[in-house]
Amino acid sequence: MNNIKKLIRDIDRGADLEKNLPVYGEILLDTYLNYASVELTLSAYLLSETFSEYSDVSEDESRQYDEVMKLMKEGLSEDDSRLAQTISAAGAMRDRITEVMEVYTSYTDRLICYEYVLKRKRLQFTEDKELLENLKAVNEEEFLARWMSFVVGNKDQSIVRDRIQTMMGLLPVHMTKNKLLERVKEALTLYREGDVSALEGFVYMIRSAAMLHRPDDSIISDQEIGSFLKRLEKTDFSRLEAESYGELSEELEKVSEKILRITDFYYSLQKVVNGTMALCLARIHNPEKTEVFETCKNILESVAAGKSGEEELVRLEGKIEVYVEKTSFLEAVLFEVKSSYGGLLGELGLQKQFEDCALIANLLSDSLFIDIDAVNEKAVVDDEMVKRVSAELTGELSEMLGSLERPVKKAVMAAVLEKLPADFSNTKEIETYMRTNLFGCQDFSEKGAVLIELEELMGEAVEWRER
Repeated sequence: MNNIKKLIRDIDRGADLEKNLPVYGEILLDTYLNYASVELTLSAYLLSETFSEYSDVSEDESRQYDEVMKLMKEGLSEDDSRLAQTISAAGAMRDRITEVMEVYTSYTDRLICYEYVLKRKRLQFTEDKELLENLKAVNEEEFLARWMSFVVGNKDQSIVRDRIQTMMGLLPVHMTKNKLLERVKEALTLYREGDVSALEGFVYMIRSAAMLHRPDDSIISDQEIGSFLKRLEKTDFSRLEAESYGELSEELEKVSEKILRITDFYYSLQKVVNGTMALCLARIHNPEKTEVFETCKNILESVAAGKSGEEELVRLEGKIEVYVEKTSFLEAVLFEVKSSYGGLLGELGLQKQFEDCALIANLLSDSLFIDIDAVNEKAVVDDEMVKRVSAELTGELSEMLGSLERPVKKAVMAAVLEKLPADFSNTKEIETYMRTNLFGCQDFSEKGAVLIELEELMGEAVEWRER
C-alpha cells in the first residue's frame, strides 16, 4: 500500500507520468478485476437467496430476474466479443431498471406529501385522551430549550444542518407562495459558475419534493399505487371524516410497504447488473485470471444454475473491505488524470482503458442509479442558465401550488423548504422560527402532530447514543 500511496502522490504532482500512468493503470485494473468479482458474487448470491421473499414481484419482474442472472453468467465468458455484447445488454437492462425505479421514487415523493397531510389530521380523530392532555400540557419554554439543545448542541456541523433541514420540513408552514418562490430563486443563484449536473440535481430534487416530477408509469405492470394516488388527489382533506381518514391511512401504509419491497428488489437487481458490467469491462482490459476471480466464478456459476455456492463464500471473507480501501486510494486521482491528461493517455494508448476505469468506478460506487453517460460532463452554469431555469422551475411551482387545496399546499411547501438551504444567521433566529411557526400555530391537531414527531426525533437520537 505504501508503494501505491507514493505512486498516487507522484501522479498528483505530475511527476514522470509516461512511466507512472501505465503502472497506475495496471494496478487499477488488477484491483478492479478482484473488486468487481467479489462485489458481483456477494450481490448475486444475496439476490438469489432472497428472491423468493419478494412476494409482490410480478411475472414481468420475475422475467427480469431471469434475464439478469443470464447476463451475469454470460459475463463469465472467455470471449471478448461476448463480453462486449454482455456490457451492451446489461446497459440496456440498467436503463430499464432505472426508469422503473424513477416511477416508484416519484410515487414515494408524492406519498410523503399526503402522509404529511394525514399525520396532521390524526389528532382530530384520536380517542387517546391521555395523549391529548399531555400535548396540551407541553411547556413551551422547556420544549424549546430541549429542541435547541438537540439541534445546535452537536459539534458536528453537518448533523446540525441536517437537523435544521428536517425541522423546516416538519414545522407548520406560515409562508406565502411568493415568499417560497423567492427562496427557490435565491437557492438557484448558488449554482452560478458551478457544474450543470449539480444544478440539474437540485432542480430534480425540488420538482420531486413538489410532486412535479411524474414519469410515465405505464412502464410498470402494477397500477394499484398509481390508482391510490389518483384517489388521494381527489380527496378533500378539509372535509375528512374519521372513517375515510382511517381507510386512507391504512391504505397509505400498505402501499408504502409494497413500494419498499419492490424497490428493494430493483435495488438488488441493479447491484448485480452494475457488477456484471464492471466485471466485463475489467476483464476485457485485463484477461489475466486471479485466484479471487476463479473463486468468484465458481460461486457465480453455482448461483446461475440455481445452486447455493455458500460453501465457497467463506474464502471471500474480508476481501471486499480490502478492495474498497485500495480503490479509495487509487480513485483519488483517476478522474483528474482522465480529464487533465487526455492527450498523454492517447499517446500512451491508455485513453480507452482509463475511460472504462472511470466507468467501473461509477458502476461500483454507492450511487447505483448514477447516469454513467453524463457523469463526467463538466459544463458550467452561467447567468443566462440560472435565469432560464429559475423562471421555468418557479413557474411550475407557482402553477402547482395554485392548484392545490390548503392542506396539500402546505405539505408541498414544507417538502420544498426542507430541500432549500436554511437562511438562519444565528441560533436566536432558529428559536424564533420555532416559537412562531410551532407554538404560534392555532391548529391544535397540526401543532400536536409536529410536537409528536419532534419528540420522536429527539428520542431516537438518545437511543442511538445509548447503543
